[in-house]
Amino acid sequence: MTLPDDPEDADPGLARERTRLAWARTSIAFAAVGAAMLKREVIPGLIVLATAPLVWAVGSFATRVRPRPGRLLVVTVIVTAIAVLAMVVVFLGQAPVSLRQLLHV
Repeated sequence: MTLPDDPEDADPGLARERTRLAWARTSIAFAAVGAAMLKREVIPGLIVLATAPLVWAVGSFATRVRPRPGRLLVVTVIVTAIAVLAMVVVFLGQAPVSLRQLLHV
């Protein structure tokens, strides 16, 4: 096994693996929240559910390749777009008045 010339390529502590797992957890969280939203609001739930694969793909792209300014810009723009989309869904959706209304108890 040869050591990389650049110390940044050595990836001490499996940082890329932890980052990849964090992106996977985030995409699973998007899917879970979207599925839960389907019970109350179908369209916003589908929008959030549809973003889960996009979040996973962005995370896969971000951790698979060596970071470069252009690639980091793409990841930043996509993450920002997803956050703005989530804010639009939240602001356009009808918020429950109480926890009881949210859970349909």
